[in-house]
Amino acid sequence: MNRAETVVIGGGPAGSATACGLAGLGRDVVLIERTAEPHHKVCGEFLSVETQMQLRRLGVDPSALGAVPIEQAAVHSSSRSVTSALPFRALSLSRYRLDDALLRRAQDSGARLNRNVTVKSVTPDGSGWNVSCDNGETVSCRNLVLATGKLGLRGVDDLRDGSLVGLKMHLRPSPEVRRALEGRVELFFLDGSYVGLELVEDGIANLCLVLPRATMSRAGPGWQALHGHLASALPALAERLEGAEPLWDKPKAVVCPTGGHLHRERKTAVYRVGDRLAHIPPFTGDGLAIALASAALAVGHIRRGLSPDAYLAAARQLTASPIRLASMIARLARHRGGRDLMLGAAACAPSLIGTIIRRTRLTLAMDGL
Repeated sequence: MNRAETVVIGGGPAGSATACGLAGLGRDVVLIERTAEPHHKVCGEFLSVETQMQLRRLGVDPSALGAVPIEQAAVHSSSRSVTSALPFRALSLSRYRLDDALLRRAQDSGARLNRNVTVKSVTPDGSGWNVSCDNGETVSCRNLVLATGKLGLRGVDDLRDGSLVGLKMHLRPSPEVRRALEGRVELFFLDGSYVGLELVEDGIANLCLVLPRATMSRAGPGWQALHGHLASALPALAERLEGAEPLWDKPKAVVCPTGGHLHRERKTAVYRVGDRLAHIPPFTGDGLAIALASAALAVGHIRRGLSPDAYLAAARQLTASPIRLASMIARLARHRGGRDLMLGAAACAPSLIGTIIRRTRLTLAMDGL
């Protein structure tokens, strides 16, 4: 049996950042990631100023990785479009590059990285845990950090069934569309559906969306069916997709919960970070910033020997207000009347978009991290 002070399960941004922070303090940490190689994940790939700040604190420079700047947001419904300047200079970078850079940074900081390893079971052992893996190893630890994204860990964490499907496709747009997308993120809203489009590194466009399962079933499988559904429902998006070359055979997909969610369990014995702590509705919140901020918060509590309950209370204070507002906006955007109300107000006062973006971020709460 191997031993470590802390085991982190999951090598996404939240898990890698937690392992990196603890290892940088000289703590003994094992990071377990079930995939063997870098891979794409369903994500809008939008890096807010808060996300950039947290990345640089960890020693990761997104601009050096090829991230592209975003300074405007355009919001579209089937009948109306509004464009506004962002209240900060955002960046866009694929999760393929970002996640790989964070994992490497954690390992360089001293974390023991176990790749291509799946956790089979986690069992309490006195004041700690035994983590059994499919490679035959068991790691005994005092602190357990769950960073498994939208996937829970049976027996330790709640498993939430989602009624939405998150999809992502990387495209190579036409030169005209690529020029039109430079420096901006475009958001498209339909009944129960959200679509985001922005450039990432190397002139590639990231199309990311969330659909109800029923809509996905009606649209049919594969990229062509999805393309046809989106183009017929959203003329503005159809223009952007015209002549675009899909870079994969089919979109990446993941099941998503509906609305926002913040873990509420009391008397907890594990530290939950990222989506295992909180899920903020897509395109109306900043999931990457929450992932990195929760990691920084967990590192601080583990360093000071504070309990997971104390961490959870602090994390709730950090994330509750942005999640509450983002959930309200997401509920409005699901229905035509709500979309018309929001876009009508934004058309009269485009700065409203920037105000909403600021209020769903963690700016003030993150100052003390």
